[in-house]
Amino acid sequence: MLPEGHGLHPGHARLRGRVRFFNRGTGAFVGAHLPLLADHCVLDSPEGLLLLQRDADAAVRLIHPFTGDVCELPPLTSLVPQLDRLTGHRPRLDADEHKVQSFRRVCAAVAVAPATGTVTVVLAHEHICRFAHASPGDRRWELTTWSTDRVARTLGFHGSLYLACWGHEESSILRLDPPPLEVEDDGSSSSSSLPPPQVIATVPSKLMILPQLVECDSVILVVGSTDMSRSRLVVVRLADLLPGEPAAAPLTSIGGNCLFFGMRSLAVSSKGLPSVSGNSIVLCDSIEEDRLMQYSLSNGTLSPAFDGDIVESPRPSPHSVVHHLVTCCYRYFWNKGLIYCSRTKPTWGKKRKWRLGV
Repeated sequence: MLPEGHGLHPGHARLRGRVRFFNRGTGAFVGAHLPLLADHCVLDSPEGLLLLQRDADAAVRLIHPFTGDVCELPPLTSLVPQLDRLTGHRPRLDADEHKVQSFRRVCAAVAVAPATGTVTVVLAHEHICRFAHASPGDRRWELTTWSTDRVARTLGFHGSLYLACWGHEESSILRLDPPPLEVEDDGSSSSSSLPPPQVIATVPSKLMILPQLVECDSVILVVGSTDMSRSRLVVVRLADLLPGEPAAAPLTSIGGNCLFFGMRSLAVSSKGLPSVSGNSIVLCDSIEEDRLMQYSLSNGTLSPAFDGDIVESPRPSPHSVVHHLVTCCYRYFWNKGLIYCSRTKPTWGKKRKWRLGV
């Protein structure tokens, strides 16, 4: 889903329910009519779906933007008393309004049980280093009693959450799977609690530091650098880092794709990006002389990803596709209809009370 800019967030009255989507593989634009967005905000977009929160009661909905199919999920406010019990905080009358904002910035994964078709949504609440899950029909989200630390970025992929944890001598890649379903006596199914994530791979510092994850052509890539200045970037397949595999060899080609890294990551075919080369990486938080740079995997050089300053002020219209894609890496700009600018503090103009934190 592309941000429109000018504060025209999804559901803005001037858009009349229309939303634009961009096919990252072909570069095609597709429109959809989603009147539901008039009183919902977008939390995340796992597996091409939209995870929404309803303004009035913080209820969560998972919607397919082109078929209109909807999964009804519990409200985020159901997480507040659970966190109070775990942390020993004393509940307050305004706890829901003030504390629920900690649960709105999420990374989500969606799993579908093959046998029953039951949908389970797993949320990573990166601000509080905890996770939650729920399925349609549940009365509340189940918050984990355990928490994690050192998690840099989270990636939802094929129903599981993958976590990159940075370390000094080596970094770790963890996977959090959805809980197994338990079949009740009446034939209904329910999910058990989430188990802690498992370490599935380690990344030695001599290979790379500060690893991040991105899904590209249906596989997970691990991208990092050889030094803190990020003067040389390294890309390997996660599958090549798994135990029992030969030593991972850095890739020199990623199939003509371009990788974008910010608070979130995405891979896009360079076919629809006139200013960005294939086999390149755009580090959205790496800016030289107010210009966003792209790193070429082929020759290890840096060049501008596009013309213009993205530091001091938002780019004037018209915006290039690259501006929109950079914004997609920063959800707190993306869901407000704003184009990313590193020194802009994005805020909700309206409905701030219900959308604070996302």
